[in-house]
Amino acid sequence: MLYHEGRLPKTVFIPPQKAVFSGVPHIPGSKYAAVRALIIAALADGVSVIKNAPQTDDTFALLQALQVLGVRCDYDSEMIRITGCAGRFPAHEQTHSVQIDARNAGAVLRLLLGVTATLPDITFTTQYSASLGKRPNKELLDALRQLGAQIESGPDGSLPIHLRGGNTHGGRAHISGARSSQFISALLLLAPLLAEPADIIVDDGLVSANFVRLTLQMMHTAGIAAQYDESLRWFHITPSSYQPLQTEIWADFPTAVMWFAATAAISGKMRIDRLDRYSEDGLAAIDALRNLGAGMAFEESGDGSLAAWIAPSYSLRGAVLDASLYIDSVPALAALAVFADGATRFNAIANLRLKESNRIDDLCVEFCKAGAIAEAGDDFLLIHGSRAAILGGGIVDAHNDHRLAMALAIIGLRTERGLTITGCDHTAKSYPNFWRELSQLGVVFFVIE
Repeated sequence: MLYHEGRLPKTVFIPPQKAVFSGVPHIPGSKYAAVRALIIAALADGVSVIKNAPQTDDTFALLQALQVLGVRCDYDSEMIRITGCAGRFPAHEQTHSVQIDARNAGAVLRLLLGVTATLPDITFTTQYSASLGKRPNKELLDALRQLGAQIESGPDGSLPIHLRGGNTHGGRAHISGARSSQFISALLLLAPLLAEPADIIVDDGLVSANFVRLTLQMMHTAGIAAQYDESLRWFHITPSSYQPLQTEIWADFPTAVMWFAATAAISGKMRIDRLDRYSEDGLAAIDALRNLGAGMAFEESGDGSLAAWIAPSYSLRGAVLDASLYIDSVPALAALAVFADGATRFNAIANLRLKESNRIDDLCVEFCKAGAIAEAGDDFLLIHGSRAAILGGGIVDAHNDHRLAMALAIIGLRTERGLTITGCDHTAKSYPNFWRELSQLGVVFFVIE
């Protein structure tokens, strides 16, 4: 049946498109900023108000977890009001084990693993055994053990995880940041809750350092003064109290990049408002769009945010890109690269294998099914692009991954035979209204029952 509003389809067929879309879609708030803001608000001594938090699966997974921990959360479509617990979750007073269902939210799981390490008995589970259930957490769990927690887990620190942290303490914790920056952010959020000062030492590489800086920035806003070096390899935090937040979450930049990539792929027009003008990963992704030939322009808004737009572009070209700063935008940019003239290579992306799906191998498999030419390496992704439409005609799957679902929709816009996509409902993780917005912008597609 033809798509209509109100449905979150599991399978869609995108036929060859006759019209070029243009418009100003509504972008949900950044899930990265929202998850951190909500956790800090829960730990604060007072009431926090957070506006424009995304109404997504990740947000609701976190709110449900905070309520299980005894935190009062009141919310509607406009704002979330959190009554903080002053650093001590009411679940402290319970004698039985607390159980948290992390759903399919990796950031929610890992950041909560940090701040709940003071609880005497807590277990984290998931029903997404093929996705979040396989993601590693070993480095974080090892660091928490150094701070006094006792932990049982699956192989490589996978779920389920049973944590007994009643005797956590300050001191020195060594950790690797080579697989995920979320491990460092989790320790940073925990450190002010400990009874003694804590030193966190990153022993080797640090991927997605911009998200660590985001964590530090939001902690600073909440009154936490962390000491650290410029390379983000050493941090010192003393026992402190989180202060309530009054904040608004700007639009999610990887989602904006997805729309810009889709627009450039079909030479349309697009404007997106309320972007974070200081977003390191977002601005780096915009530079990547420009390197691929997309024409971008900016305008600063009076509220301190940024508006960006893209005009029709007919000179898409391949490029060699260091994608380490905008790792979550790679699927959308890879979809655009399918229609760029020449080869595009995305380097420094090994940790894409550890997302909701293996975003290197799974993306290559599904893109090739659709008629694109893609190659996977240990730390790179290579797309052999062409200005012509790809063949299409087959069935591709999103592998339980919201970013992959949207990337497949982008390449589906330019096929000769159309494209059937399964797993489309996983866009609920970061963008529940994606398919509705796509329809309102003039894209025709059909829901397969």
